[in-house]
Amino acid sequence: MTQPTHDRQFARDVAKQLDRRRTRRKVTVWTGLVALIIAAAGYLRFGGGLGTLGLGGGSGVRGDDRHALVPPERCVVRVSAAGITVAGKPMTQDAAIAACKDTPGADVTVTGDAREGDWQGLQSALQAAGVRDIALHHPRSAGSASAPH
Repeated sequence: MTQPTHDRQFARDVAKQLDRRRTRRKVTVWTGLVALIIAAAGYLRFGGGLGTLGLGGGSGVRGDDRHALVPPERCVVRVSAAGITVAGKPMTQDAAIAACKDTPGADVTVTGDAREGDWQGLQSALQAAGVRDIALHHPRSAGSASAPH
């Protein structure tokens, strides 16, 4: 029994299609791998950003306009009957003013046993020293139901 010629031709056509599909799959996989390698190399090389792709007129070095990723810390002051502490260290009022002068602001916590003249004097001295943002906190005592000032 011999097979008709159209069956052989059909088998050849199917084999060609399978070969083309296999070749197309290989090309797609290799193209994807090469693209992934190029993307990884680009990320490692240009991880800080592309900017204007080197086409800009600048030198690539930024001057004084650098921005800090972490904002400067505020001065943390506590006023109590025992005295003034800045970041947990006891200080005089003048030392506290000097420590807080170059910060963007001060968080002043006034305890219930602090003299009113002490923290008001500290507040006016901080303002005179140029500290712009002064946040005054009056913690509530356990028996007090009034809101903080």
